[in-house]
Amino acid sequence: MSDKKTPALQNVFEAPAQKGQSAYPEELLTVNVDLSLCTPEELPRMIHIVNRLAKSPAGRETLEIAAQAGYKFGFLDAATNCFGCCFGGINCIGLGPMASDDKLVSTLCHECRHAGQGVRMKGIPDRDQLNVASIIRVSRAKEADAQAYALKACKELEMQGDKGPLATFAKFYPPIYEAYENAFKQEGVMNDKVVAAVFKGWYDQRGTKQNYEEGYIIEPMHDAIEKFNQGTNKDTYTFYHNVDSEKVVEKIGWTKDGNYLAGEKPKFLDEPRYSSIGERTKADSQAFFKIRQEKIGIQPDTSVDTMFTYKDVFPRRLPEMGKPRGDQQPTMDMGTTINKWNAILAARQQKLGR
Repeated sequence: MSDKKTPALQNVFEAPAQKGQSAYPEELLTVNVDLSLCTPEELPRMIHIVNRLAKSPAGRETLEIAAQAGYKFGFLDAATNCFGCCFGGINCIGLGPMASDDKLVSTLCHECRHAGQGVRMKGIPDRDQLNVASIIRVSRAKEADAQAYALKACKELEMQGDKGPLATFAKFYPPIYEAYENAFKQEGVMNDKVVAAVFKGWYDQRGTKQNYEEGYIIEPMHDAIEKFNQGTNKDTYTFYHNVDSEKVVEKIGWTKDGNYLAGEKPKFLDEPRYSSIGERTKADSQAFFKIRQEKIGIQPDTSVDTMFTYKDVFPRRLPEMGKPRGDQQPTMDMGTTINKWNAILAARQQKLGR
């Protein structure tokens, strides 16, 4: 997921990364993308991954859109347990170097799709301005769309004989892959109905949803309470603006060939399968709004009150709302990634004599 405030949350909730390859034949880029965040040692591998993805029409589309939006590609700090992320605030896409190439092909498509979302969803307020119901609608739809497009690209590669990315996707995301298999068996071709089914399959990952709720909703609430205790409301989530499901569906399913969600009911994202939240998320959110009102007088976000709930999959990492976090660290620490990239860019500028 792409986000200006918490750009690194993207894949932190997935399984641990795998060690990747280290030697690559010399290749020329087949699509015009900016790889200036790569060191000379990293460059051959990134070219190889980009070229593999570009053989898929869906993959090439996402790469070109990200490039047109001004994104640079590079590898993350090797110590970061993250497959990839899209830094919307600085127009950078990073891949986890310890993952396999088969995994990173789909991850690159996923992150490039996020870059495209940033372009076509500019009219939608940032997540830190949305109410709880809208955070759920928008953030989940972005992830579901990115995975749907990644699987589509993997399928197109499989049809050309490159089977690794799709097989790896199936290993890491069984509910999504099952949705794809069932829809493809029925349709017989990779059409919009199949892509829409894959999109919906993302929502069957209850553990993933709960983790995102903690990172996107509950953790910012704890951050805000710490600010309130310091006597400020600066840079905290407002939980104010509402974005309805029709607007999300209109924007999220865009492709150059039309909206792949056009055949769905306009408000389907309001159904419990897509909009329900964990019981603890609801209780914590309501507790937060009560604390906020008591401390600084802002009225509660009532969108959470009528939301459907599901049983929590596992105990929440963070304490009850309002209690000290102790030594709990942020959801994701990107380590030295930004420093590393800045050093690469500075070295390039110095070499060019700028």
